[in-house]
Order: sequence, then C-alpha cells, then structure tokens
Amino acid sequence: MENSNLAKERPIINARKINKMRCISGIVLCALVIVLTAVAFTLNITDYYKDTTPEAGIGTLRMFTTISNLFAALAAFMCLPFQIDGLRRDHYKLPSWIVILMYVGAVGVFLTFTIASTLISFAQGFVQAMFVHSNLFMHLINPLAITLLFAFIISDVPIRFRYGFLAMVPVTAYAFLYFIMVFVVGQWRDVYQANAFIPWPVTLVLMLLLTFGLSQLLRVLHNLTHRYVERNLVRYYKESPDYDFPRVSDAVAKLAEVESKFYRKGDDIYIPVDIIGLLSDRFGAASIPVDILYDIYLEHYIIHIKKRGQA
Repeated sequence: MENSNLAKERPIINARKINKMRCISGIVLCALVIVLTAVAFTLNITDYYKDTTPEAGIGTLRMFTTISNLFAALAAFMCLPFQIDGLRRDHYKLPSWIVILMYVGAVGVFLTFTIASTLISFAQGFVQAMFVHSNLFMHLINPLAITLLFAFIISDVPIRFRYGFLAMVPVTAYAFLYFIMVFVVGQWRDVYQANAFIPWPVTLVLMLLLTFGLSQLLRVLHNLTHRYVERNLVRYYKESPDYDFPRVSDAVAKLAEVESKFYRKGDDIYIPVDIIGLLSDRFGAASIPVDILYDIYLEHYIIHIKKRGQA
C-alpha cells in the first residue's frame, strides 16, 4: 500500500522538457560525432601520423574501425536536421528508419570499442589502442558518444528483436571479407590479432556471437529509455494540471495554443494525433470523436497564429 501511495505522489514530469533535453543532447552528440569522425578520417587518409603501415592512407578504408565510424557518423548526420527542427518546433520525432540506421551504426562502433579495449589493448597496450592518434576518436570518444546517443537519447521507436540481425549485417559482411583477405588471399595483415591466440575460425564464431550479444544489450537499453519517455509522456497529458479542463475540447484548444507558439511562417501545420488521443483518453466517456477534436485543434491553432500575424 505504501509503494502505491508513493507512486501516486511521484511528481509529474513535463514531457516537453524531456523532449527539449533530448533535442539539445542529440544535437550536441551528433555534431560531436560528425566533427570528430571527419577530423580522424582526414588525418588517417592523409597519413598525417606517418605510421607507414598498410592501413595508413587509403588503407584506412580496409579497417572496420574506419568503416563503422563513418557509418555511424552518416546516421548522426541524418538525425541532425530532425533534431534541430524538433528543437525549433518543440516537437521531437525521428523517422523509424533513421532510428534503425543509428542502431546499425551503434552496434558497429560498440563492437569496435569492445575489441579495441580488450583484444587490441592486450596486443598493443591500452594507451596505444585507446588514446594514441585517431584511436582516441574512433576507438573511444565516438563509440561512447554514439552508444549514449542511441541508448538514451534517440529513443523514439522501440527496437524489435529481429532488428538485431539487421544490425549484424555490416559486421558479418566485414568479418567474412576480413578472414578471406587475411587467411585465404593473404593480402591483409591480421591487425585484429584474430589468429594470435586461438584458431581464426573460432575467433570468427566468437566475434559473431559477441556482436549479437552487444546488439541485444543496446536494444534493451534503448527500449528501456523508450518506455521511460513514453510512460512520462502519457502521464503528463493524462494527469498534468496543465490540461485540467472541464471538457476535452478546452484541453485540445489549450494544446493548440501551446503548439502555435512555435509556428514560423512557411511551416507545415501538423496535427499531433498521438497527444490528442491521450487527451481524449483522459476525459474518457465525456470525450468526443477524435476527428472532431482534430478540427477543434486546427481551428484554434489557426486562430492563434493569426493573432500573432504569422499566417
């Protein structure tokens, strides 16, 4: 009984503040990933460090570290416009395909971080593997930033179990290419020490199992964040005194007033059907059909933007 009372007394978190924080954090981390990846890749491709290894210069493109970081940076670049627009409109929503793309990128760089901090560190030394040259960006900062970004910020869409296999596709493809080029063709050196301690076929199986495990770990963390955000979003619109009105039409009119403050001339007008649905549920039997609520929202939205002379 006491736990139940504590749950009821738990303060209602403003869902808008959560989304604003996610937008700002997402913009900062995405920009960081993009900039650091560009810097590290440029330094590697121009052989700035003069490492004189087969992986220097253009050879950096044969490294999974480079490939995974570039892929994740591309996903971050595609997130950025939606996050900037979400901050401006006070409405944060990423398309599901971009969230899945970030999932694939996050699994790749998380694997890079795991291998670099264990296997490569054992062979080369932890400082060399994690802090020297571009390793600081591609083995440490970027993987941590992208993992944080996907697991705790880009949480709009729940990731289903089957998408874990999709996230494994780039890793699996690279793994087989690596083992062919290193152990069959012999054109690449075994930079990842895949045959140094145990036979390489065993390493291949273990790496694929590791990738699957990491993909599921990231999926679980992401989905936990998604449920937290959704739970607070639902609770805010169903229980917050901000929308405590006698009728659902009044609550929807208030929502339209709040949303209209972020309108800029030339913007498309969208109807937040998910939020209106929550307000409709809040009033239960006293509610009216949602299609009429959509009309009420649109009518009041236009009224308010006209008042400010923005229409």
